[in-house]
Amino acid sequence: MPIETWFPLAIYYTDLPDAAAHRDSLLGAVLALEEAAHERRITEETAWTGDVHGVERIHDDPNFAWIVEQLEIKTTIYLKALGVDLNKIDLYIQRSWPIISRPTQRILDHRHLNAHLSAVYYIAVPQTGDSGSLVFFNDTKMNEVAPGLWADYSSGLAESNTLNFETVTYAPVEGRLVMFPAKQRHGVEANQTEELRVSLSFDIILTSAETSDAGLYEFLSPPPKQWKKLKHKQAL
Repeated sequence: MPIETWFPLAIYYTDLPDAAAHRDSLLGAVLALEEAAHERRITEETAWTGDVHGVERIHDDPNFAWIVEQLEIKTTIYLKALGVDLNKIDLYIQRSWPIISRPTQRILDHRHLNAHLSAVYYIAVPQTGDSGSLVFFNDTKMNEVAPGLWADYSSGLAESNTLNFETVTYAPVEGRLVMFPAKQRHGVEANQTEELRVSLSFDIILTSAETSDAGLYEFLSPPPKQWKKLKHKQAL
């Protein structure tokens, strides 16, 4: 009897053909934003991330118009592959920010629970050495038949394979766009080179479209234009 695998994590990636033509302009724009940003708020061991330094809306910056357009196209491809009815949803970039990883810097594992989809685009990647892979963590461990069996200290596994993986890594590739469910726990390993690794991150929200059936409102927010902002500040 064969063993069938179900409930896979679907990670999408694509190498953008025009990446080289936009590399230098994007890199210059990111470095300029870092220079003009708030004073550093994180430890020296952590990569500089624009979202905690007042740079979280690069989707509104004309310098990043090309990559935003590419993101829009690739997001629909990813969601179609997942079986989503694009006629019933609208898509919004909620936040977007640059990341600069210098030697020895990393990003601790985390989730983007404020969003539905997350994406990373690699502007500049050192051509030699290990500049830090994107790591996804298998928190569900659906095949771990006994809790702790896969732990490093337990020696419960004779071999590592796709049925018992605890992490999966994606090495950074210049010009590559990677997209994944925002709720998936992930992190970035340390940059072990002497060069910069520069990337962009995006958080994307799905809402119901105006033409969607009412049942979808149970799971997705109605279109933002239907919301009403409460004037709570005037009541204070």
